[in-house]
Amino acid sequence: MDSTNETSNMYLSLSNSIGIGDNSVLINSTGVSLSYSTNDFTLSVGVPFVITSGDLGSTSGLGDVLITLGTNLYSDGDLSWNATFGGKIATNNADLKNGEGLPMPMVNQTSQGTNDMIFLTSLRSGDWQVTTGVQTPLNRNENSYTNEIVFEEFSPETEDYFSNRGIYESSRNFKRGSDVMLKIEKFFELNDDLKLMGGVLPVYRLENSVYENETTGNDIEIIDSDGLTVNIIGSMDYRVSDVSSFKLNLGFPVLTRTVRADGLTRAIVATISYSVAI
Repeated sequence: MDSTNETSNMYLSLSNSIGIGDNSVLINSTGVSLSYSTNDFTLSVGVPFVITSGDLGSTSGLGDVLITLGTNLYSDGDLSWNATFGGKIATNNADLKNGEGLPMPMVNQTSQGTNDMIFLTSLRSGDWQVTTGVQTPLNRNENSYTNEIVFEEFSPETEDYFSNRGIYESSRNFKRGSDVMLKIEKFFELNDDLKLMGGVLPVYRLENSVYENETTGNDIEIIDSDGLTVNIIGSMDYRVSDVSSFKLNLGFPVLTRTVRADGLTRAIVATISYSVAI
């Protein structure tokens, strides 16, 4: 490659996401990411700070670190083919507890507690882009939540916890299944500074998840925790200047898996981000 044609850019992105999880748990995620790109590849590293609040209490802490490396495999005019390899690194064991020191379900965890491998490949032609990929957890976490009914004395501070614990799925020493996805996007360029996107994002969980029974120590398969989730997605990208831009992303499911013990499902999620070249 002629080094005189090599270009590189570094971007800093700040984002804030608000989502509504299972049983109306409110999840706020404030993230920072740094990306470096050349003609041949793009390297990105990001980490969020997550706050959750729901029936069982509140938690806060760092979310999982996401590292990706993308490269262009083929490009000819409006047609391009790209691949992305990545990993998600756990920042805790998904064992956070509420203010009273009681175990919390996965929807209230700031980390999934697993290290994951990620592979994506995308094909873009003009205003259309199709992406497919797989995400595979490499370990099980150390969550300790169980919804088993037990008779315990509780204080006024823990009354809500014990009265609502049965509506959340058990996730003790949780083992999540792998996911495959297919994302189809259509882009609309309204002018030089404003672009819109609409699309659909199906995600298929390949196998049922598993948790450990607190009493026996045996693994319990969570029936109907595999299957299909279909999300509708959209975004608005506004270029503020030659070196900065705002982006708004929206997403919500129109079809979900029957049982969602992993806490990843969102009734709706909205993310606003600002990126600037540095």
